[in-house]
Amino acid sequence: MAFGSGRMVDLREGPNVPLSFDGFRLSWKSPAWQVDGFATRPVQNKPGIFDDPPQHDFAFWGFYATHPLSQTQRKALDFYYLGWDRKDAVFNQGSGHEKRHTLGARVWGERGPWAYDAEAMYQFGSFGVGTINAWRVAADNWYSFSSVRWRPRIGLATDFASGDKNPGDPDLQTFNSLFQSGTYSGRAQVLGPDNAIRLEPSLGLLFSERLTLSAGWGFFWRESSSDGLYGIPGNLIVPSHGVKSRYEGSRPIVQLDWQMTRHLSSHVNYMYVFNASFEEQSVHATTSMSYISPWVTYRF
Repeated sequence: MAFGSGRMVDLREGPNVPLSFDGFRLSWKSPAWQVDGFATRPVQNKPGIFDDPPQHDFAFWGFYATHPLSQTQRKALDFYYLGWDRKDAVFNQGSGHEKRHTLGARVWGERGPWAYDAEAMYQFGSFGVGTINAWRVAADNWYSFSSVRWRPRIGLATDFASGDKNPGDPDLQTFNSLFQSGTYSGRAQVLGPDNAIRLEPSLGLLFSERLTLSAGWGFFWRESSSDGLYGIPGNLIVPSHGVKSRYEGSRPIVQLDWQMTRHLSSHVNYMYVFNASFEEQSVHATTSMSYISPWVTYRF
C-alpha cells in the first residue's frame, strides 16, 4: 500500500523486500473525494513460495481521504486516520504492547513555479502501562526555473518528529513513522524520521524529459536528547546511553534517473554519511560510510 506523500505508508522500495499485507481494502471515488479504507495484518516473509503468514500479533487499519482543491490545477487536501497494534514494540525506553492512533492532514500542490507539500501528524494511544503523545510536522518546497537551460529546481525539505523526553517514566513521546518511505535519508535507508530533525536543501536538473540529476545535503539532529536514533522500519539503531549531544550528522546525496522506456527506468544513487559526536559518544563509532545504490524498475 502507498498513500499520499509516503511519509507514513509507502512501498518502501530499496534494499529490502517491500512489506506486504493480508487484509481488506475498499476504495470510493467521486469528483470531490477519493477515500480508501483498510484493515490488514503485515505478513512475515519466508523463503518458500506462497507460505508468508500474517503476523497475528500485529494489526494495521485506517482510512485515507483526498479532496482536490482545483479542477484545473494540481492542488489537494488529504486527511487520514491510521491505527496500529503491535504486541512487542521496542523503543529506547524499553519494550511493551503498543497501541497507537495517528491523525494527519496534508496540503500539496503547485502554484506557478512553486510546488509545496506540507503535512502534520499527531499520535496518541498506549505503550505498556503508559500513554503515547507524539507529533510530526514536515514540508517539502521547490521552485523551478522553467526558462533556464536544464530547468533547474531548488528545494528545501524540513522534517521534525518528536522523541521520548524521559526513559525513566512509562509515558512515550517517540513518534512512530509506521511504514515510512525509504527515501527519507537516501536510498541506502540509513536513518528514519523518529526522534529526528532534518533540514535538506537540494538542486535538480532536467537534462531531457527522460534524464534528470538531483543532489541534496541533509543535516540531522535528535529532537530529544533523551531518546535514541531509529531506522526506517522504526528499529532502534543507536540508543541514547545518556549522551546529550543532539547533532547526528549529515548526508550529501546525488541521484541520476533515466526513464528508458514507458515501463523501464534505471537509477543510481550515491550517498556519503558523516557521523557526528552523538555516535562517537554513544557507541564509540566515528567511521563515516559511503553507499552506492543502483537499481532498475519495471512498471506494468
